[in-house]
Amino acid sequence: MQLSLRKTAWLVALALTACPKPKPSVKDAGTDGGVRDGGTSAVSVHATSVDPRFTVREHFLAGVEMQLSGEPLAEILGRDLVAYERSYVPTDRYFLNGTLESNPDPAGYSMAVESYEYSKQPMNNLAFESGAGTSLVYGPLVNPTGTESGAGAALETRIETLAKSAHAFDRYVVAPGTWRGGTANPLGWAGFWPTTHVFKSFDPTIDPTSTSDLNCAITSDNSSSEDTVADYECDATSLNLRARETQVEKVVTPGADGFSAWKYGLWVLNYLQIMHDTSGNFVASVSEADLPKVGTAVNDVVGLDADGNPLFPGTYVGSSDVEGFQAGMFLEELDNRAEDWVRHLSTADGVTLGGFASLAEALAYDESKPLRWFPGAVKVTETATAEGFPHPHFAVGSANTDALDATSLAAGYAEVFALTDTQNTDVGGSLPARAYFDGSPFPADNQLADGQATLHDRALAVMRVSLLNLDRLHRDPASGVLVDHVQFQGAVPTRGATASTTYAAYEIVSFRNVLRALTSQLELYSNNTPDQAVVATPLDAVAVGGGVTEAFGARMGMLLRAQAELLYQHLTTADGHAYPGWDVGAQKPTDTGDTLDSHTAAVRGLFAAYLATGDTKYRDRAVAVFNRVDTVFYDVGARLYTVTPAPVTEEDFTPLRFGMLQASLRDMIELIGARPGQATLQAHLEERMGRLNKLVLNGWDDRNGDGVVDWPDECIQVKEGLPRGGLQMAERALTGELGNLETELFPGDARTVTSDREHDCVPEIDDAHLPSALADSLHLTVTRN
Repeated sequence: MQLSLRKTAWLVALALTACPKPKPSVKDAGTDGGVRDGGTSAVSVHATSVDPRFTVREHFLAGVEMQLSGEPLAEILGRDLVAYERSYVPTDRYFLNGTLESNPDPAGYSMAVESYEYSKQPMNNLAFESGAGTSLVYGPLVNPTGTESGAGAALETRIETLAKSAHAFDRYVVAPGTWRGGTANPLGWAGFWPTTHVFKSFDPTIDPTSTSDLNCAITSDNSSSEDTVADYECDATSLNLRARETQVEKVVTPGADGFSAWKYGLWVLNYLQIMHDTSGNFVASVSEADLPKVGTAVNDVVGLDADGNPLFPGTYVGSSDVEGFQAGMFLEELDNRAEDWVRHLSTADGVTLGGFASLAEALAYDESKPLRWFPGAVKVTETATAEGFPHPHFAVGSANTDALDATSLAAGYAEVFALTDTQNTDVGGSLPARAYFDGSPFPADNQLADGQATLHDRALAVMRVSLLNLDRLHRDPASGVLVDHVQFQGAVPTRGATASTTYAAYEIVSFRNVLRALTSQLELYSNNTPDQAVVATPLDAVAVGGGVTEAFGARMGMLLRAQAELLYQHLTTADGHAYPGWDVGAQKPTDTGDTLDSHTAAVRGLFAAYLATGDTKYRDRAVAVFNRVDTVFYDVGARLYTVTPAPVTEEDFTPLRFGMLQASLRDMIELIGARPGQATLQAHLEERMGRLNKLVLNGWDDRNGDGVVDWPDECIQVKEGLPRGGLQMAERALTGELGNLETELFPGDARTVTSDREHDCVPEIDDAHLPSALADSLHLTVTRN
């Protein structure tokens, strides 16, 4: 997708080759294009309350699942991604073969466009727009001395370097203060607010402009013309938090940083699959001799397209100018974040913060060394500065540790490590990644875990310290099971006794991510076949210590298998029951409550265990548990999965609950439904996934079953005449909210302002005063007539 100030290409999403399709005329826009079938369901779903708070760890756990359940899942289900026109009205249309003879395809559209893009926009909001974190101006690599006077200068220089490497400088990133006649843009992009660490939670209220005065346009890769969009797509100033000081919870956690790092890493892997030339064409390859010049300012490298044809002179990193720049910014934030955790944000006494003396010391950390760990909460205080980016100061908020936090931090940096690992042929060994990590814009590494000042070694250090302390602190020595929580009194730990099903599942997912990265197997979306056996990892060179005989990789595999056996032997049964947790002392379930969450978590974890080990017993047990989900927890009348056995009248959805349920459906489709002879099951699962996405995310209850939104009557939440979405609180141009009914506007043209342009029940962000993000909770009421 291309965003522009007319006649200037600003690519903001991975472009896909496509044939142009005709646009609807304005007179067609806004009609639903369908006919009621005359029937109305006797059961309806309504949203009665929404908590809009943004809780970062759980939001980005869901965001990872939503990305995996987006474009890649739609392709597995046989959809041609370029057949979806996100700006077309009415919504959900599938234009196969580029014609306007379309049919509604809510399920496919919800995956290929909505789940995918909904997962992306909160990431950009947190990394670049809202300010809900510590400022990158004071990142330890950008500003190692913490200088306040002129603090922005170093980051301005770094931003310029990253922009030049992607061909974005003097096009979208400009010299500070020079855009729009000098309007304030202190870092070179109006409203840009890059973060290092993300805060644990925040009130996401914003006041986006409703104007379209900048003549800003967005062009989809599968469109024949530009779509005019709201000004906030070109100027993020109004996307900053309304009153930041009172809206943010100034606490940093390993879990919030970990799951957001995981999400950043997924998108950077996406962005760095290809390079581009000065005209925005995708560059498939360049000569080895020219690779060092790729991404240098005003280079003359002539790349080749996929067919071997030469393109325009000048080859740059990333899938487009802006996406290459954004990839660099994500990596810059992650590099600074890792440096902070390793060198400044650990504790040895539970009271004061400090760090390892060097990366080499962190990479040599073992279980015989004095304990040094990442505390569960780091309290942040800030000093106001003249430049508007506050200076953060850190202190221990809680010394206690959380197993999900530790594994997610390691898994997030596993994504990052893969980009720097040249042995990973499809990722770090690819031409685009090698061009990024060849010394400019990021330092090259010798591929050893030896403490070089590189993202490669920082990522390894974060993984090593996080996971060895998880083993050291959270592993119950009698059972080998990881417990959820450890409490500290000073430097003295007290291990808890509970291992929850949710934690066990995502620990397995996280361990698998780490092991795939460390063995050069991690790719963007390759998730459907069992992994190769772990032979050796870069972290094996230093022993685990503390009496542990296994090498690092083998030890992590052992911990993964212990959690897998916990799920198989104790937390699930052969007939598909799943328990919420396990008491390692009493050796029995924590309770026998029947909940959706314990079942979907078990499905997610068991399938991940199957893929990590190749042991089919985990896959078969996952299927048994899912079959129970699909019968016991599905309310046929409401067409809704329920938190307790169906039917229900009240229900809450959270990002975590949604993400685990969506992941369960996705894994069933990919690992079972897509197998030969399973077409009926695949169709059943696809229908369930589409209904989940449309009802819970968008807030559309298709009560007459015709596949067309009867707006606003079928929207589950309407306030003051405006539908307010479901768990998804608002949306913007990437999912069809252009701000105008007309797709193209030029100076002097009449403009029809919209609040829910494509009538999908999710409002535009300027009407919702909220970002394109998930609510913390959505309360649903089921009415039976």
